[in-house]
Amino acid sequence: MARHVDAERRQTPSPFWPHRLLDQGKGVSVLCWLLLLCLSNGSIEAQVAAGGIDGPVIELGDAIILPGEDHALVPVYITSDEDVLSWQMGLEYDELVLAFDGIEYTGTVSENLDPITITSPNFPPFFGLQVIYAGGLPLPAGSGVLAAYLKLSLIDGDLIPEGGSVATGVGGVSNEASPILITSIYGNNVIPVVIPGEIMLYNFPLYMIESRLGTALDTTLSLPIRVWTDAAATTFSMGLEYDEWILCEILIDGSDFDDATQGEWTLLEESTDSGIQLTLESTAGPLPSLSGAILGVLIIARPVSAPGSWNFQLTEGQSFIDQVPVENLIDASATWVNHFIRGDANLDAVIDISDAETIVAGCWQGIPFPCPDAADANDDGGLDISDVITVLQHLFSGSEPPPAPFPATGEDPTDDDLGCL
Repeated sequence: MARHVDAERRQTPSPFWPHRLLDQGKGVSVLCWLLLLCLSNGSIEAQVAAGGIDGPVIELGDAIILPGEDHALVPVYITSDEDVLSWQMGLEYDELVLAFDGIEYTGTVSENLDPITITSPNFPPFFGLQVIYAGGLPLPAGSGVLAAYLKLSLIDGDLIPEGGSVATGVGGVSNEASPILITSIYGNNVIPVVIPGEIMLYNFPLYMIESRLGTALDTTLSLPIRVWTDAAATTFSMGLEYDEWILCEILIDGSDFDDATQGEWTLLEESTDSGIQLTLESTAGPLPSLSGAILGVLIIARPVSAPGSWNFQLTEGQSFIDQVPVENLIDASATWVNHFIRGDANLDAVIDISDAETIVAGCWQGIPFPCPDAADANDDGGLDISDVITVLQHLFSGSEPPPAPFPATGEDPTDDDLGCL
């Protein structure tokens, strides 16, 4: 059984001392931060407000460690109605299974904000952290802002049963060195609600379908099917369940499996009551161990009832590798959202004369619009000659571009009666 360590019981001296920050070349900004705290009325303890369900939140997302990998990156999302100068918390996790090695900012909102990270203790494994935005730019206010990734490493892969998986939690707690706290640029200190995350650790073998998100421009979505094995294998079989109204086909050509077998394979597709049974066999002989290789791609046609999300489930008891049951199955979803490009009336991802023609055909010839919201080029909530003029002026007169969403896909910021998918 997993053992959770209470980080509050660790009596570690606080690492937060000004000289440590000055050594990092951020002295002026950090001293300003300290001065801001000192000039605030009363002590920090007296100024702290408790966050509610609608107030500041630190949320730890979920993550996975795939077979053969040794670490997970747990996303940290922060919700605050004020720009954030610093945030901190202690960490609680099963130290028999994981070790917290540090924090990463690549791919997050914090990446270009020059944050300073202070960990507790000074060397791994860590049990607390503080992040200070001392470079002049705070973490912006917002809901679910991706602030960082926590890197947690797997200590002993033998703890994961062969062919199985283990779930373990990671949460935020207050301890002496790192109380849970968010400090805004105005010096307001708030104890946020902390939502814990979960890490799934997988052993070989594993099947996984990758989820995909599409917009109004996407008539199909491609969902790769990946496999992890630790021994040579010839036959890969899986049961797949999905909504009966979904049009789905499997494409093997061009996949990793196709390349590895040099095109020497067979595919058997059998319909079932809830989906399909796929059996893919290498006629070129056994393939060596595979680490995330793509067996094939599911091509999903956009349903007429879009937008929405449709699930694709791998069936337990019907998924095998060389007759050995596969219990590690990661399902997927294909999701379409009402995102479009303003003025792209025919949804070909380019604004040109054909979009003006599409608007004319829809307004005066009764041809249905593929996305009325996209045809509303001037975003006035109606479809008429003014939208044609907006497109033509943008193309040939150098006038202002259409309103958002433009030039990239996005949702309609205007509340009107027009829809898309």
